[in-house]
Amino acid sequence: MRNWLPGPGPGGGEALTAGLDHIFSTIGSLTPAQQSVLGAVSKHENPVTVADLAEECGLHVNTVREPLGVLRSLGLVEREGMPASGRGRPAWGYLSRALSGVASSVDMLHHIARSTISWIRATAPDPMAAGRELGHYLGDDALATASVPDHEAIDFPADFKLANHMTKIRVLLIAYGLAAEAHPEIPTALVLRDSPFAEGDDPDPVAFAIRRGMVERIIERTARGTATPTFRSGPDPRVCEVILVPTGTIRPQSEPVS
Repeated sequence: MRNWLPGPGPGGGEALTAGLDHIFSTIGSLTPAQQSVLGAVSKHENPVTVADLAEECGLHVNTVREPLGVLRSLGLVEREGMPASGRGRPAWGYLSRALSGVASSVDMLHHIARSTISWIRATAPDPMAAGRELGHYLGDDALATASVPDHEAIDFPADFKLANHMTKIRVLLIAYGLAAEAHPEIPTALVLRDSPFAEGDDPDPVAFAIRRGMVERIIERTARGTATPTFRSGPDPRVCEVILVPTGTIRPQSEPVS
């Protein structure tokens, strides 16, 4: 994750590490001029020029440029080229539509996951079981979002091979941040190297219970009784082997999913 470059305002001198834990202190360290320019930019749905900002703020154009540069370096303001008009060079437009780095989607996911795990710890009699149950819901949602067909209504061919099914499962897990790799030795196994619910050097075990529940549900819904997953972890809790053990039978379509 990139560093923020400090501006000439208060608190400058050291690079600030991007992250939600710095957003409020960083905004609080802005000078009055920087605050004024940021407020003016945020009122616009479309890119606004330096000249327009200067007029709105009652400042000289050159006085606006410096705060804009600081706001851009902090990831609070974006800059994009505007359509050319006349013979001059295209003007730059400024937006405050999103926060780059400081509130990226990854940061927000970690924030939501951390809050959810804290809530599970505080309210569930068995946090690990609750994490797995949440994972089941996430697995169902992942399948629906990816438009994976209902495998209960699919007739598996007589020559169906579980190993040929692994690539589809792996790609789906990759899309949801589980860093799934093909197992180097077992054709019906995967290696998961990450979890979008875990963060830091000492992640909460509930984060991996959520991951396990999600994988269990995806395999349950797509393998339809042809295999059961076995999970094997090592010293690094982020790394987990998921071994699909073939059952030798395909569950009949009439059999309900537990």
